[in-house]
Amino acid sequence: MDKRFLAAFIDPAPFRLLGRSMYPWCLKYRVRLMAFDSPLVTGSRGVTPADLIFACQVCAEEPLGDIGWRDQMRIMSLSRNPAKFERLLEAFAGYILVQDWPKFWEQTKKSSGGSKGVPWPLSIVANLIAHGIEEKRAWEMPECQAIWLNSALAISKGADVAIMSPEEEAFMAEEEAKDAASNPAKETTP
Repeated sequence: MDKRFLAAFIDPAPFRLLGRSMYPWCLKYRVRLMAFDSPLVTGSRGVTPADLIFACQVCAEEPLGDIGWRDQMRIMSLSRNPAKFERLLEAFAGYILVQDWPKFWEQTKKSSGGSKGVPWPLSIVANLIAHGIEEKRAWEMPECQAIWLNSALAISKGADVAIMSPEEEAFMAEEEAKDAASNPAKETTP
């Protein structure tokens, strides 16, 4: 059985970061951060300590707006200590649980119709709601669970989606390593 699937359906432990108790990462928080163009989800620019604090406010469901003196001190401290800031960014990345998403085989052909302009988080929530999951639960279930459930529902409806097993993934990584070892990068001369 895929350990990513099993890990996705173990409810996440309480998570604290930057003095905040954060709720499990879900599509609701992803969309909120996308709405604010947070580089933590959009990759639109480099992440700053203020971006991380803002994301923590969103995930702790705190009122958004002014940054208090504690957060101002945290911003100054993290700005002066890049190693600590990097550790906190890694902790936030772990909180998102992307490592528990299913791995998909790449499709060689595009599906006809595509997304039709619907943002992918909304497509997932709409599919979950269409299959009887309450709207609040669809938005707030841990994101990795929503991705797995949406994938299973899509496959059951005949979607051209295939999830890669851990064994297949290990085999692919082994083959890529063999290819890399047998074809060393050619030196380029300036």
